[in-house]
Amino acid sequence: MAENTPKSKERTNSNNPTFPDPSISLIEFGDALGLLLAAKTERNTERKQIILKKVAYIRIDSTSWGAQAIPEVWIQQDNEGLYTAIEAKSKKIFHCPSRDRYEVAFLTRGIFECAIKCLKEKNITPLYELCVVIFASRDGFDAENGYLLAPDSYAAERPELDGDKWISIPSAVES
Repeated sequence: MAENTPKSKERTNSNNPTFPDPSISLIEFGDALGLLLAAKTERNTERKQIILKKVAYIRIDSTSWGAQAIPEVWIQQDNEGLYTAIEAKSKKIFHCPSRDRYEVAFLTRGIFECAIKCLKEKNITPLYELCVVIFASRDGFDAENGYLLAPDSYAAERPELDGDKWISIPSAVES
């Protein structure tokens, strides 16, 4: 009996299996919504990491939004049990580590390309609406009047770190 699943043409091994689809990860919630939109997602089982490649870091707050390209981001749990997103090259940490595991959703190539097109056209609204639709159905999350609601503990940690340990917030974009 043939399986009805698409086959990835990419090579994989036991340490870095490649998922076939792009992904979106919710890494900040509270003062702003922080998203990582990745073209490629891998898992490093030895280091217990999710590796995101060709990433758009998007940060949306109540008055503006910004985005920046980052070649690689690691999502992992640290020794204190916090889930963190780390820029691979500089080892800088993204704001708002979480006691709860970060939510990651896989996207079809078509939806990913539409999301990238929205970024290029500086139209953040469809991307925000996509996040609401994807994450509102997750355990502990909800949507109310078009806004995404998350558990109080989600991405709520504010550890004391030197300023140079944090990833810089993307510059605001004129919509």
